[in-house]
Amino acid sequence: MKELKVADWLTEIDNGLEFRRSYGLEDSWPELEAMFYSVAKSSKEAGPNLIAASGDAMVSQVSVPKARFLIRAKQPYGIATAKTLESVDNSLVDELKISRTVGRSALHAFLWGTGIIKIGYDSEFGFDRRLTLDDDQSYSMSQFSMKGNRIEFAPTKSGTPWVASCLPHDIIVPFGTIDIEDAPWIIHRVVRHVDDVKADKKYEHTRDLQPCMSMKDFVTSYTARIKTYRVGDSLYSTTRTGKAEYTELFEIHDRRTGKIYVIASGHSKFLRNDEDLLQIKGKLPFVELRFVPNARTFWTTPDSFYLKPYQAETADISRIASIQRRASVLKFLYHAGTIDEAEMLKLLSLDPAVGVKVQAGTPLNEAVLPFTAANNNQFLYGDAEYVRRNARESVGFSRNQLGEFEHSGRRTATEAMVVNDAANQRMSRRQLIVHGTYIDIIRQINNIIFEFWKTPRWTEVVGVEGAQWIEYTGDQLKGDYLYDVDFAPENTMNRDARKMEALNMYATLSQDPSVDQMKLRQYLTNAYNDPEFTGLFGAQGNASVSVPMSSMQGGQRNAAAPSQVQTSNAMPTM
Repeated sequence: MKELKVADWLTEIDNGLEFRRSYGLEDSWPELEAMFYSVAKSSKEAGPNLIAASGDAMVSQVSVPKARFLIRAKQPYGIATAKTLESVDNSLVDELKISRTVGRSALHAFLWGTGIIKIGYDSEFGFDRRLTLDDDQSYSMSQFSMKGNRIEFAPTKSGTPWVASCLPHDIIVPFGTIDIEDAPWIIHRVVRHVDDVKADKKYEHTRDLQPCMSMKDFVTSYTARIKTYRVGDSLYSTTRTGKAEYTELFEIHDRRTGKIYVIASGHSKFLRNDEDLLQIKGKLPFVELRFVPNARTFWTTPDSFYLKPYQAETADISRIASIQRRASVLKFLYHAGTIDEAEMLKLLSLDPAVGVKVQAGTPLNEAVLPFTAANNNQFLYGDAEYVRRNARESVGFSRNQLGEFEHSGRRTATEAMVVNDAANQRMSRRQLIVHGTYIDIIRQINNIIFEFWKTPRWTEVVGVEGAQWIEYTGDQLKGDYLYDVDFAPENTMNRDARKMEALNMYATLSQDPSVDQMKLRQYLTNAYNDPEFTGLFGAQGNASVSVPMSSMQGGQRNAAAPSQVQTSNAMPTM
């Protein structure tokens, strides 16, 4: 297939946008987002926000406070490097903030059906070997212009992989795509200041590049179906929403040619037409996340859309209940001329024991007639609970999973277990999706490491012989591995709990002759971090073993496997 020209790609973009709008219900995305944040017109009435409550509960249950990768070799030659790669990956989880990125994409999947995670390297807008500074071509300074001004503002680091959550509004796939793995190409819309684009040496043909949108255009582009700045062939330096300073770029990753293209709205030439270095093993550098199964289309109906009618019902019930509650406030009728205005104010007073003067000749039992409308809110509250139950059913939540107690009637332990198991099955499916997302991300990150990390680096590996510092390169770690990931709650152990744990471990292990007692005492004193307590063991008990720095700076290493340097806290060999 021949390479597409700029005009051909613009046609593909239009078709992809229509695909997203039709099957992803994109026209409803702005309203769903507004309802989630209680800023929609339909949210002006008081009432529980079912979309926000369900979305927060779902994201909270699938979010992972702490993820730890487990890696096993698929071939014998990978056994020596599996532990090293595992240590590298687990350090990158925190450094790259992968958990936060996946959590944000999970929210996108709940609100808009699909979450997209982009994996990159070195530069926010695509690695380019021509801009590298080292012989290994693994570092660049493309984050800065030739004048030294920063032109990239995402938290990326030179020579380091990165992950980022992309709004589905900025992602385009071909019409008929089911999964990213099957897509022949994917497009990421990027908006940059025109001066930054012209200063970025990755791009060419920027002399005649003109801005097409203001910052207000950029913000409203996520809520407006018609993009006024994209209408017509002519672009102007000033729009109705302010001065145009930004250009709309479409970053195209094409698997058919293995290239990355960049085109801009209103521009007739490719700004970039290079080899896509991140299409390693033919994979596009993106990972998808969705909770609603997709039968035959990439874009699906989001969970929030299922909750939309229930949210409208709840708002209507709350509105009627509010009206009835106000109508049921005490009112009364009285004959004209029987009570003066000043006396009427006394009647409305909140003070106790107030006397109200009634005109002479008027029977007291006829002067004032209390009148109060009936309050049917109890029936409305029952209707509201029925609606909330249906809403929970639509997304697979029980009351307990939403943080509520089931208080209507008694439940046997067997009944509660059946309900809980059924709800957990639906949540387990979502958690398995998140589990797979983590593995897909780390696989692509590792392929980047294998490809670009040529300079030796260090990582600490804990094994049978204790902790060791391992020197490695990407080539040494390259191989086929089996991946798994464990999810664990964040460690919230306070200082007192750490002291108690250390004391219990000391009491248990102090009688074991195979345990290094000096290091055990050092572990206990470190947990207490109290000079008076440390002094109880004397100088010998608090001595520590140091490792000469020369042992960390040895010369040439064996290229067949990572090098090892044992640290001071290594356990004695049995």
